[in-house]
Amino acid sequence: MSFTTVGSLLEVNLRDNPDKEALVFGDRRYTYRQMGEKVDGLAEALVRLGVKKGDKVAVDLPNWPEFVFSYFAITRIGAVMVMVNTRYRSTEVKHILRDSDAVAVIIPAEFDGFRYPPMIRELRSELPYLQHIIVVGGTPDTEGVLCFDELLGQWSGAPVNEVQIDPIEDLALIMYTSGTTGVPKGAMITHFNLVRNSEVNSVPYEFTPDDVFLVLVPASHIIGLFCLTSVFLSHAKVVLVDVFKAEPVLRIIEREKVTVQHAVPTIFTLELANAAKYDISSLRTGMMAGASCPPELLRRLIDLGFQVHVGFGMTETAGGLMNTRFSDDLEARTQTVGKPVEGVQVKFVDDNRRELPPGQPGEMAIKSYGRMKGYYKNPEATAAAIDEEGWFYTGDLGYLDERGYVRIVGRKKEMVIRGGFNIYPAEVEGLLYTHPKVLEVAIVGVPDSVLGEKTCACIRPRDGVELTEEEVKEFCRGKLADFKVPDYVRFMETFPLTPTGKIYKAGLKEQILKEITLS
Repeated sequence: MSFTTVGSLLEVNLRDNPDKEALVFGDRRYTYRQMGEKVDGLAEALVRLGVKKGDKVAVDLPNWPEFVFSYFAITRIGAVMVMVNTRYRSTEVKHILRDSDAVAVIIPAEFDGFRYPPMIRELRSELPYLQHIIVVGGTPDTEGVLCFDELLGQWSGAPVNEVQIDPIEDLALIMYTSGTTGVPKGAMITHFNLVRNSEVNSVPYEFTPDDVFLVLVPASHIIGLFCLTSVFLSHAKVVLVDVFKAEPVLRIIEREKVTVQHAVPTIFTLELANAAKYDISSLRTGMMAGASCPPELLRRLIDLGFQVHVGFGMTETAGGLMNTRFSDDLEARTQTVGKPVEGVQVKFVDDNRRELPPGQPGEMAIKSYGRMKGYYKNPEATAAAIDEEGWFYTGDLGYLDERGYVRIVGRKKEMVIRGGFNIYPAEVEGLLYTHPKVLEVAIVGVPDSVLGEKTCACIRPRDGVELTEEEVKEFCRGKLADFKVPDYVRFMETFPLTPTGKIYKAGLKEQILKEITLS
């Protein structure tokens, strides 16, 4: 049996290794067989509630086993899983549930100090399609709210009737963009998009059935979902973490002998700060993605024997587009995002979408196995992003270097134009990350009446060190063109973050503008 649908990922493992341990969360452990029974129970319950092929079922859960059960049960019956990040609150949740026409939503009773049922009940009158609220944990206290465990407990034991799924045409997921540049849009991801793209992106990591994956990036985010999907493609085991705290996670890595971890740079940075106290020698490989990847951080991980790849992808492409490889030299692994994986075509274009030669920065456009069908109920946004030839215009700025590696220099909307000169934040950030006193950095543009824009370097120093504005500027002089040296420097204790752990540059810029205006 080949992998063709999301459901086939589980079916193959149920056939080939049903008694292998598949899923770990705290003291809860499941074999593939036990996991399959939970999936069957939930699939039957959803059908009994009237959920049918093509219906949208929203899942607003952390990295709990119930998320995994929902992932397979919803897609197995031909319904469409709508991803909701648990950090979203009423405005974002209402938009996603309304826009997606969700007929059901699966939520925690409580997570990380927040109660979800009251939020959904308050929104329910504004959600005309929503019929069922399913709660994980706790006891539902309102008519019409269903208990997840009770639904599974009603399983008859009979297999769920097979639903015909066209992997290329039928949706598996709707994943909403983070909304940092506007109202979140729902990317329509087919079974083929997700499964095939995960297959080709798994190749650089050389995953095996002996691997133990740690999923601590939210599985509702494309990085976390790729990691989760890769587990079942590889017949491996997954350990879930719902709240990231460096030392508890390091204890889990040591105890479970984790071999694979994908994460954003912030998570790796915090782990390294505490790693000396734990045995994490089992870590073999993983991906660093989701934000600018500091070269010095990569070098430190590689020196520990943790062969981290840099990857690049996005929600609209069902994940990865390019990756570094084990065979790549240090420059490629620390200065680029690798080469396109199988099935990916890439070009860089000017503002008129004319292709540019290698070495010249422009907007990245791609074709790939994972490219979404479009944005749900938004043909205008779809037409603006995907041209008639099928090229998707990403909004990311970069170029192909002389060796064929892709170098990302920033987001199109983040580019700063200072006195007519283009400044790509990622270039300046990459340099500042090499400063021994810098832990995290983000460059944002601020308005200027003379030059149009100036740059501000927002820096979180390493613990216990002193760093001055002049020291930062002097470090950049001679290494960058004078117009790229930051005009302002602000030191941060923390950064505003998106729900997926990236530095939230729109919020950061707003904060910095207030400070500069007041100073």
